[in-house]
Amino acid sequence: MAIVQISKIQQRRGLQQDLPQLSGGEIGWSIDTRRIYIGNGNIDEGAPVEGRTEILTEFSIINFTDTLTSNVATLQSNISVLQGNIVTINAEIATLQAGTLSSNVATLTGGTTGLVVGLHPSSGIINYTLAQGSSVRSGAIKYSFSNSAVSYDEEYSQDSATTVQLTMTANSSSASLNYNNPSVTSTLTYRLQSF
Repeated sequence: MAIVQISKIQQRRGLQQDLPQLSGGEIGWSIDTRRIYIGNGNIDEGAPVEGRTEILTEFSIINFTDTLTSNVATLQSNISVLQGNIVTINAEIATLQAGTLSSNVATLTGGTTGLVVGLHPSSGIINYTLAQGSSVRSGAIKYSFSNSAVSYDEEYSQDSATTVQLTMTANSSSASLNYNNPSVTSTLTYRLQSF
């Protein structure tokens, strides 16, 4: 009949303050703190550091304070950057919604032809009011150009006819709004809205 022998295997154990240095892979139990460790081994065996590594349990004591403080500081910094980006994005959205505006006034001398404004955005809307004597014309010219070709469409209303004709031309870098032959001096107030 076979003889069966049961052996009890115990790990290194002791009070936390008395727990000895552990060999590589050796397990140690701290009786009073209920914490468990495994030996790192030595540098010659390839361990990155000598000593022991705690195996985390519900009784492990982890110093979260320094890590948490550092992470909170990083998070606050990232929030500041994000808030700055949101402000920039909101400003850009507002610019896109409202357009880049510039208000100008041009005096059109009677009987002449001339350039009113050079336009660099490749597309835009010119909102204008033209006053000639007692006649007032208000309108908008929507334009786009590529190279030297420009296309535009004008819509306006007026209380009585003015003699000014507005046309557009373009070169490779900009478009121009031109006026032709006003019979009397006129005032053109315009606003460029680019998009």
